[in-house]
Amino acid sequence: MKRILLTLTLSAAIMAQSFGQYIDQALLFSQQNFGATARSKAMGNAVGAIGGDFSTLSINPAGLAIYLRPELSTTLNVLGMNNTTSEYQGQKSSARNSSMNFTNLGYVFTNPLQEGNTGLVSINFGVGFNKLANFNQSISVSKNGSPHSRMDLFAENTNGIMSSSLYDENKPYDNGSIPWESKLAWENYLIDVSNPDLSGIGNQYQSILYEGDLVNQNLTITKEGFLNEYVFSMAGNINHKLYLGATLGMQDLYYNELSNYSEGGDFGRFDYSNSASTRGMGYNLKIGAILKPTNYLRLGLAIHTPTYFNFKENYSAVMSSNLTGVSVDADGGHKAETPLGDYGYKMNTPTRLIASLAYQFEKKGMISLDYEKVSYNKIEYMSGRDGYAFSSENTDIQESYKSVSNLRIGGEYKPADAVYLRAGYELFGNPFVSNSTDALPNNKFNYHTINAGIGYRIENVSIDVSYSLAQKTQYNFIYPSNDPVKYQSNRSELMVTLGIKL
Repeated sequence: MKRILLTLTLSAAIMAQSFGQYIDQALLFSQQNFGATARSKAMGNAVGAIGGDFSTLSINPAGLAIYLRPELSTTLNVLGMNNTTSEYQGQKSSARNSSMNFTNLGYVFTNPLQEGNTGLVSINFGVGFNKLANFNQSISVSKNGSPHSRMDLFAENTNGIMSSSLYDENKPYDNGSIPWESKLAWENYLIDVSNPDLSGIGNQYQSILYEGDLVNQNLTITKEGFLNEYVFSMAGNINHKLYLGATLGMQDLYYNELSNYSEGGDFGRFDYSNSASTRGMGYNLKIGAILKPTNYLRLGLAIHTPTYFNFKENYSAVMSSNLTGVSVDADGGHKAETPLGDYGYKMNTPTRLIASLAYQFEKKGMISLDYEKVSYNKIEYMSGRDGYAFSSENTDIQESYKSVSNLRIGGEYKPADAVYLRAGYELFGNPFVSNSTDALPNNKFNYHTINAGIGYRIENVSIDVSYSLAQKTQYNFIYPSNDPVKYQSNRSELMVTLGIKL
């Protein structure tokens, strides 16, 4: 998989090499989970044709027109627990994290225009925020006695570079043609010249390991962040049959990743830490419609434009080693670190199309279905701060990702006055191209959620509670030219929504 090196000059890079697969980040920032309220979450977020819930302002804004009275709502994710198990070269490891946060705060105000059922009956407005993604995750990967070493990759990536360039204190960090990792590994005596340059093509390098040496590998990754969408919506009710709406969305993204990689063996030990942080703001437009051909049937359709993001990244790396039995110069402790770098660029997420259907069984309940189409191969990087065009990166995205179909189904049953029981299921399509060299390990990608909840209505107050279990299986590399790691993530969320009609 192609890797991009962040530098302090010109168009040498966009993303720290230590974090590797920039296409993974493009996908991460483009995927969305719409369940910002407990009712929507419990029904598997299949609310595109139902409306009357603040989550719909980020799904199908026509649902805003269903409201008959002003309402204030807020949602708290009481306990979000994520447990990730990794399997690498036959060895399993696990890590978990938990968090509590608000996922929704919104206000809807209604504007009735007439009391009849013909013409434009009302225009409603909504403002607030919905959380579309929670990036918090802890990962641990380990392998004792591995035949692979990252030092071999350091040497391979340094081949062709004159060792005199690595001696220079600043040149490797100011010159985009020299990988930062090469300088760090050189300063820590992890690589050495194996074949001095005799032909003008540059030195060849090797790691300090002997052939057949085994190493103990350990990797921990801590991710944190969010994707919040601030919505400004308007919707109209025509004849109580046709509902039309639009949302101007402003998305606020924060993502921070800290990785710590280490190797140990007869040579001693080295540690390699990377830190990268991304902040971004983006804008999109959503338009939608809900048609009610009968009293019991609702049909919905919504289109989301790409979100046009502006990102800024900060990144740094530090490497240290404590070697023994290597050489007189190498034995002992060493440390090197990069400058603090930053870079700015733009990225567009793909367009979304959502078709919905809901059927109500008189006043006892309903069943709903949402079908979503997303073309992840349309993700596009552009306009680096230094004029970089991202041509090869966008080609990688087109070759590694494809269009997917996401399916959401949910139901609601009213066993007694003021009480609602709900359940839902989400199935997300595999965004990876099966025959792509870069994405090949992910031909067994799987992602789905199982959801349930209960709601209670009394006079002007509503309380909804939901429980959701999201299960994802995905593959990745801890660094290139290595065996893939299988990640299995189980994320549990307990959400509570309080709504007050005014």
